[in-house]
Amino acid sequence: MTATLQAGLHFDVVQLPSGIVERGIRGIKDRDGIENHFRALGITSAVVVSRSQTAYSLLMPPGTSQNWKEPGAKCIGIDHPVNYLGVPVPTRREPPGAYWLLPPPEDDRMLCDPAKVRTLIGKARERRVRTG
Repeated sequence: MTATLQAGLHFDVVQLPSGIVERGIRGIKDRDGIENHFRALGITSAVVVSRSQTAYSLLMPPGTSQNWKEPGAKCIGIDHPVNYLGVPVPTRREPPGAYWLLPPPEDDRMLCDPAKVRTLIGKARERRVRTG
């Protein structure tokens, strides 16, 4: 079961294709490896894995979309034409279907830090350059 929440009011959403996230990981790219990758970068909550497991939705502070310019990572805020996100129930932590890789935020302090998300994207770019 999912709920549909409007982005831009209490949070914006950065959607990262799984390739961007997983490219930055050294070692095993299973669920634990991916979760540890996020946590090692200081991202400890507010991450949803899509139903198809091909994308991650990171809940960010509202207004993030106004200055977001990271290629390959779409940011959805209040001004986006389709600004709704389907999220699983807060206790859903495993597939099948969409699930919370990292716990849902209980308040604004638990939203993902844009600088840390940019670092995650940067690590993927670095590995892409090194590995060709």
